[in-house]
Amino acid sequence: MGQTKWSGFAKGLAIAAAYCGAYLILRQLSFNQWFLPAGLRIACLLLVPYRYWPYLFAGDAAALLVVRSPLADNYSLQWAYLSPFLLILAISLVPLAIRKRLKNIDALTCGLPVVAVLTAVWSSSCNMALNYFLDGPVFLVTFENFTRYVVGDFMGLLMVVIPCLLWLRRDRGIVNPRKLGQDAMLAVAAVGIMYAVAMSTPDSQHLFRQFTLIMMVLPAVVLTFAHGWNGAAIGIFTVNLAMSQTLTYTGIPGQHDQAVFFAQEGLVIAAITLLTLGYRISENYDKARQAGMAQSEALMIAQKSFLSSEQMLREHMLYMAQMQLSFDDERKDTVQWLKARGHAQAAMDLNARGMSSRRTFDERAPALYPLRIEQEGLYAVLHAESFSKFWGAGAEVYLGYKGQPKRLSVDLQLAAYRCICHAMAQLSESEPSEYRISMRVWHFGRRRGISIAVTADPTAQARVSPAAVAASTILDARVLAYGGIVKRETHQVRVLLSEPVEQDAPVSLPLHAV
Repeated sequence: MGQTKWSGFAKGLAIAAAYCGAYLILRQLSFNQWFLPAGLRIACLLLVPYRYWPYLFAGDAAALLVVRSPLADNYSLQWAYLSPFLLILAISLVPLAIRKRLKNIDALTCGLPVVAVLTAVWSSSCNMALNYFLDGPVFLVTFENFTRYVVGDFMGLLMVVIPCLLWLRRDRGIVNPRKLGQDAMLAVAAVGIMYAVAMSTPDSQHLFRQFTLIMMVLPAVVLTFAHGWNGAAIGIFTVNLAMSQTLTYTGIPGQHDQAVFFAQEGLVIAAITLLTLGYRISENYDKARQAGMAQSEALMIAQKSFLSSEQMLREHMLYMAQMQLSFDDERKDTVQWLKARGHAQAAMDLNARGMSSRRTFDERAPALYPLRIEQEGLYAVLHAESFSKFWGAGAEVYLGYKGQPKRLSVDLQLAAYRCICHAMAQLSESEPSEYRISMRVWHFGRRRGISIAVTADPTAQARVSPAAVAASTILDARVLAYGGIVKRETHQVRVLLSEPVEQDAPVSLPLHAV
């Protein structure tokens, strides 16, 4: 227990020391218009667990003591030695309220523009209030300086918080990391070119320089529409960094660059707009992606349901085939028994009826489940005489195809066979004299499939019957389950089915001897 306490205390001291060092380093890199320590302070208060807040307070107070204690003779002792402790305590009130309201990273990301504005205004207000009431640099307490401090704190906050949120959200919201990286590099290059143009512009052409600095926001706009919040965050960070490099450190309190400040004000408005818009774009995409995943799962369930029913029909077909074999064996025994007792005519009649029953079974069995499709493929099943007799119902059936259907999986071949049967059942209401079935097996990229067209030559006016409606409904459901397309004309039905190339084409179950 004691070791745990000492371990936590040591970790806290390390955090305090690291915070103090980072604060002092960032302060050396900052300007009033671009104040990184404010971003470090707010980022830590928003993201670091509460148990480490005392160490953050200690580190922040220590850093400010290092900065302000040498100025005690110029201003006042209470400002130099008391304000460092009061400032962090006062500023922490707003992050504390924000954390109670925004309880997770997604909520913080959504509210980042509002959070940045609130904390920047509050931080600048606390700083100026302490300067005024504790006899600090009172000459800096003006409304003009207040707006500069707000903009500087806002910019500094984005520079620190945005990388933190990008890291915390690295596993979500990025659709194509490679494309995001490529577009980000192009945006950085575009911003770099405009930065070079702005820096090479003479001071006398300050309007053109301001225009060029403001135009640096355009790559961020493009990234926002292309990649949502992540694109907006990267774009704003890049533009913010580029603008900071145009500032020159003078060491004079309150000194600022008016041309850059005007561009920074435009960047503040752009950042608020783009971060808000980017989050909405990402949120809408996530909803669409989740809906797409739900639809994909629903289609997969439907497809598995159809495959399950096919396997059940297959088992029934095998069972009926075994029963038919038993009937044939019994019939042969009965015929031999009748012949042995002098009933030759009865034996011949029984044998003829048995053979007729066998032919009827062979013709109609594939309608239940076409066993031949597993061994010989879709074309063999459609080319069989039993198919033409059962589904043609007296009409001629002509078959044409391109490609090899056997290269498709058995499941897809079976789905294509069922679609053809449903299409013929739907078109049969016009009493066609012939059917023309054309198929084309295709392969494109990482998908393969089959396109089917079933055309009927009608001899009567088409009518709507319950059987045709049922066939049409089942056809739609089956095509939808396979992510396909079905189109209907008066006397033609066209179907497109596909599957991933990775899907093998094995026999679903071992074929029993029939």
